[in-house]
Amino acid sequence: MTRPPGRPRDLGKGLAILDAGWMLFLEHGVEATSIAAIAAKAEKETAYHLRHSAEWMIRLGDGTAESARRAQAAVDALWAYTGEMFTPPDALLMADGIAVDPETLRPAYDATVASVLGQATLARPAGTWMHKGGRQGRHTEHLGLLLAEMQHLQRTYPGATW
Repeated sequence: MTRPPGRPRDLGKGLAILDAGWMLFLEHGVEATSIAAIAAKAEKETAYHLRHSAEWMIRLGDGTAESARRAQAAVDALWAYTGEMFTPPDALLMADGIAVDPETLRPAYDATVASVLGQATLARPAGTWMHKGGRQGRHTEHLGLLLAEMQHLQRTYPGATW
């Protein structure tokens, strides 16, 4: 997911809607032994992140009028990026047990998000348009800036180790 950089404290309010998806993929999406151990550790970390982000979303959404406004704005800003989670991966990955058909996880995702948003007294965005194409290599221009920053040291000091 590449989206325009914003104020992290504002975007963090909406992360539960993304954490809910990642948690489901880790719980149900990895059977291949080559990556199952990594997924098991990531599942524990993601469970913590989901719990933490959901608690904050609930506190802020059900808090003052200003905190509710900002939490709703964060959810609205991130919502169009959640559709990418449900774009099917390559069929061979699913056949080999490396990936799961994401549509099978959508009902559980929708239930988790509805529960958190309901407790937070926030509304699920009405828009149905979603960003897509990341799995095919189509990204927003913001990924280029992020990659350039991440690659700076390696390009400046080729072969360096630390």
